[in-house]
Amino acid sequence: MRLLILAAAATVLGGCELVEMGSSDRFQSDFHYTYDLQPNARVSAETFNGSIDIEGWDQNKVEISGTKYGSTEALRDHVTMEINHTPTSIEVRAVRGGSHEGNCGARFTMHVPRGANVDRVTSSNGHIKIRDVATAAHLVTTNGSITATSLQGDVDAHTSNSSIEIEEVKGGATLKSSNGRIKVDSVGGPLDAETSNSSITARLDSAPSAATKLLTSNGSIDLTLGSSPKADIRAETRNSGITVHLPAGAGARLVADTSNASINSEFDLTSSSSDNKKHHIDGVIGGGGPRLELNTSNGAIRILKGNAAGN
Repeated sequence: MRLLILAAAATVLGGCELVEMGSSDRFQSDFHYTYDLQPNARVSAETFNGSIDIEGWDQNKVEISGTKYGSTEALRDHVTMEINHTPTSIEVRAVRGGSHEGNCGARFTMHVPRGANVDRVTSSNGHIKIRDVATAAHLVTTNGSITATSLQGDVDAHTSNSSIEIEEVKGGATLKSSNGRIKVDSVGGPLDAETSNSSITARLDSAPSAATKLLTSNGSIDLTLGSSPKADIRAETRNSGITVHLPAGAGARLVADTSNASINSEFDLTSSSSDNKKHHIDGVIGGGGPRLELNTSNGAIRILKGNAAGN
């Protein structure tokens, strides 16, 4: 009987804790700020337990709109917004003061000039979204996704336990995650993507003129190139497959290795060695070109003609 009573008490207490966790934004307070900002200004933002959205617009000013929240009024009010701004830069930070017991945080949206350079964005337990600005360096969050779209320059994004998606980036991209998939659509510069326990999908309409590296484990890799490789490509995973789509007239030096699976190519290969086997290929596609290195274990490797839709 005593054990039953203790178990019931634990269940009740556990239920109260869940209710408290679910009401972390019960008390809210909105904020709004506007400042003049030059077109190529530097922008940085930081928060905790919340999301950050930054989007470019055609005005020479920055607009910040968001919400502070907490499971109690006191916790909400302990969250303060620190803003340092000049005509050439702005730094926005959500700061947690007072007791650290309880749940609170802040989420906000910023509109900035399209030519702005987003220098650093940091969050936790919330997503980061960047759209239509010049560059987006040092995007860092945990337990939240990162999305970057329509950038004129480079992007550098790091997260854990969530995904990264980028699209229409004219510069290069460095993308690191764990336990989250990575999806890339159109990158003009070097691409370095790494994750674990999830997949990497990359579609590059124009093959980058600098090296491409795709690394994961326990997840598949699917790479589509709209033109013949211009620089070395390395794709590596474990316990999953690799698929590469190349245009019909592509040229490359193919070095592919797998174990316990097969390698299939829709391209005719000119062998550069006499010991090619079912699990290893070292050969030339078309007239040759940059090195296409594909490595996996317990997964098949396929080199296909055309794009991912089979055209």
